[in-house]
Amino acid sequence: MEDRRGLEELRLAPETLNLRRAELLKERARSSALAVFLLLSLYAVILTFTAPIPDVALWAAAAAAMIGITLLLPALYRKRGLNLANARNYLFWHAATAAATGLVWGLGAVWLTDPASDISIYSTGIMLLSLTLGGISPQSAYRRSYVALATCALLPYAGWISFAADWPLSAVGIGALFAYVFFMSASARVEIATRDAIAVEHNRRLMETLARQHEALQKASEEKTRFLAATSHDLAQPLHAQGFFLAALRERTRDAAQIELLDKIEASWRGLGSLLDGLLDISRLDAGAIVADFRHVNLAALARRIADEFSAAAESKGVRLDIDIAPAAARTDPILFGRILRNLLSNAIKFTDAGGTVTLSVRPDGKQATVTIADTGIGIAAAQQQSVFQEYVQLGNRERNREKGLGLGLSIVRRLAAMLDIEMALTSEPGKGTCFVLTMPSAAMPQDANEKMPEQPLPDARVDHICALIVDDEDAIRNGMSTVLSSWGCQVYTAESGDDAVRLLDRMDVMPNVLIVDQRLGADETGMQVIERIRDELNDEIAAVMMTGDISADISGAAAGSVRILHKPVEPALLYGVLRETGGAARLNR
Repeated sequence: MEDRRGLEELRLAPETLNLRRAELLKERARSSALAVFLLLSLYAVILTFTAPIPDVALWAAAAAAMIGITLLLPALYRKRGLNLANARNYLFWHAATAAATGLVWGLGAVWLTDPASDISIYSTGIMLLSLTLGGISPQSAYRRSYVALATCALLPYAGWISFAADWPLSAVGIGALFAYVFFMSASARVEIATRDAIAVEHNRRLMETLARQHEALQKASEEKTRFLAATSHDLAQPLHAQGFFLAALRERTRDAAQIELLDKIEASWRGLGSLLDGLLDISRLDAGAIVADFRHVNLAALARRIADEFSAAAESKGVRLDIDIAPAAARTDPILFGRILRNLLSNAIKFTDAGGTVTLSVRPDGKQATVTIADTGIGIAAAQQQSVFQEYVQLGNRERNREKGLGLGLSIVRRLAAMLDIEMALTSEPGKGTCFVLTMPSAAMPQDANEKMPEQPLPDARVDHICALIVDDEDAIRNGMSTVLSSWGCQVYTAESGDDAVRLLDRMDVMPNVLIVDQRLGADETGMQVIERIRDELNDEIAAVMMTGDISADISGAAAGSVRILHKPVEPALLYGVLRETGGAARLNR
């Protein structure tokens, strides 16, 4: 509540100044009253030598009563306290009390002064000037109170002495007028200094409030990032395992009715995976947990690799997937740019009916490189071409079918494109299709041979020759993947950790030619560490596939080396294609 109040004060600067003025006056009330009481007591004794004692006593009682009223005002606000709402009211009554006090002082001095006696005039004049001068500092927080005090005290006295006393004693009245002008000037300067001090103190408190809020927001962001990292892994794990169990079940299912039911289960599984990906990606972007890692990327190899991932989905829907890729490179983040391509290709296939075509092309264009994803699908009306980039906007899904996603894909694409400085253009016509063109600065082609992809499928593209070593700390995932890979004809070994894998290597009759490793293992062990350890153990740059549930994870070493990255939950068909490619390449290299 205090932090919230600090931000409200920033927007209400006049009210804030009044509040601080009232607080200062309230804080100074006791010390100021004590000082005035001591001076009044001293001058009451002195005045008994120049004025009748009963008159002096009556004046002293009236002045003491005003001191009591001055102390009563802060006492009335002690329980309810000062705030932005009542500070102005407090200042009004303080100024009124100051004016009444000034009248008691000034009229009392007139009453107690003998205009024919120089001693009397000098005594009351010095008393009144010292009391008024002493009020500058305690009343400096609110100048209106001091102006009321000095005006009501000095002007009646100065006017009366000037006309009632003979010259040169009347000069005391003129001197009192000059003192009044000087006191007004001095009080103005003191008020400015006090107001500046209040502003400095307010800014200091405000900066402390903002610093606390920034620290709290940063802590919340860090906690959210840690939560998302854990959530993305923990939620993706059972979905990942479920996908492989479904694939294993499909291998053993022959009944048409059961296959139809299995198709529906797999559709729901894919829909759930899509929802998880979208929600986690948008949350990571909101939390600032995704940071671009720019490097020279072989766009042709990356685009061909991603197109291969969607070939099975396109084929199952009866959509033709055309690939028109020329050698091109750009400086971008391969993981995040791959996410953009996957979202656009997924949408293109999803919204293209059977018999339609989806085209992925890569073209160098001087100092730029362009990637185009076009389809012959349902298209987007011109009036809706901006709204499709908003979160949770879905066209043609009024029934909110969750198998069609949440409407986050294009929002993620737009935000990732902005992060990567990619210019994105959309052209579409209802009934004819949609075309996305991604334009980015070109770069020198990377020399890493591992990023180059063959233009034609590898010969003998089967997986039954593969010996795979699976490293994952989840029993369900190891069992599911082992079952599916075995049904494909692969020889499969499984390990729970890097230590387990190294011990297993000593007992294996056949050395693995493909590693399939989870990115996040137990005991703070990472997939990349395990891959490097096994490669060192075998003294061989063995082909490796690493699976991760977090696109913001630190997998820069994997992206730069000969490690294929797959994001959970992984489609078994996608893994099959990767094994054909990775395992075939490994065999050719041997």
